[in-house]
Amino acid sequence: MLVKNTILQILKMKFTQHKDTKFTKIIVISSITPQPTSAGQIILYRHLSQLEQDNIVVVVSPPDKANGSSWIVKILSRLERTRWHQVGNDLAVLLNGQHWDHTINSSLLKTSVSLVLTVAHGDGCWVALRFARQYKLPLVTIFHDWWPDIPTVHSPLKRILEHRFQQLYEKSSLAFCVSEDMQRYLGKHYNSHVLCPIPAHMPELITAQAQSSPYSERPLKIVYSGGLYDYGPMLGELLQTTKEHSQVKLQVRGAIPNWPMGLRDEMRERGLWLDFAPRDELNDWLASADAFLVTMSFDPALRRRMETSFPSKLPEYAQFGKPIIIWGPEYCSAVKWGLDSDRALVITDKNPTSVVFALEKLQCSPEKQQYYAQQARMAADKEFNPLKIQIQFQEKIQSLAI
Repeated sequence: MLVKNTILQILKMKFTQHKDTKFTKIIVISSITPQPTSAGQIILYRHLSQLEQDNIVVVVSPPDKANGSSWIVKILSRLERTRWHQVGNDLAVLLNGQHWDHTINSSLLKTSVSLVLTVAHGDGCWVALRFARQYKLPLVTIFHDWWPDIPTVHSPLKRILEHRFQQLYEKSSLAFCVSEDMQRYLGKHYNSHVLCPIPAHMPELITAQAQSSPYSERPLKIVYSGGLYDYGPMLGELLQTTKEHSQVKLQVRGAIPNWPMGLRDEMRERGLWLDFAPRDELNDWLASADAFLVTMSFDPALRRRMETSFPSKLPEYAQFGKPIIIWGPEYCSAVKWGLDSDRALVITDKNPTSVVFALEKLQCSPEKQQYYAQQARMAADKEFNPLKIQIQFQEKIQSLAI
């Protein structure tokens, strides 16, 4: 830990040195804000928390303002909870983030040199683009998901979103793409780079935890933590298949899953579906696993999202040095990563029995377990190394000042 902390201090020094030529302030205008929670928020938090906090200003989005929201925001919030939610999404597209305008003004510019940082998700990124162009500031955009495919809107509005998303990419001074396929879909750009989701710095005493007995003498414990909506149906089928299996135990953790109520109750009672937990408790639970499961949807309607996104849980899991199992279609980013140099156990058959068969073989093969564990450790040390990812993030931002 001492070595890691020393490296982090060096990173901070590298970013803040030569203040007369480097950016002294980052203005974050984004619907995804830096918070130690989950998904895109925690990724942004991990990057920015390693920088000088006095140099970071986060613009609070209108729905989160302490003094109350505007009437526009209140209408959108109410529509979201009714059968007219698609109309509300259409209206949000037409507004183009204009309800943010009273929070965005020149008072944010308290130093002569700065840049704007945003995540291409929600309304905040359009606001960030307008602000950067108005004050002639460099715009840094992080592309984690193909946002136009996420909100439910009518076709004309979807085309508008597609156009804005592409324009955001083209007008960004620096674009961070979460995967090579995201970069390929967005097209050529003079300053576009692939930036892997940054995982947490894991204490060695957590990642070095040993199991009490060999895998061959007990059920193989597979865990999954994350979204249970898009991936809920496939995980539910797999849980049904393995719930009484003598060699395989699957346990999932996440918010209310996309399952029938009866299945929720059953999996809760069996202890196979758990709620989200504080980070320390989550780490202990993850460390207790024999292997980790990453899922990517087989739904044809989600194909582009599966191709362009890259699951942040994959770099997170790798830090524990345990085998990683990836279940999804051949075209998705995670499967491509796993198949490259055989870095993970990959199942591309939609039928959950294929997954069970692969897990049974893994449970009976200590050699294969050790092999995939070593592959995970290598990934954690190389492309999923949080220190290396942070260096890349900071150096690319610094390059805008040259």
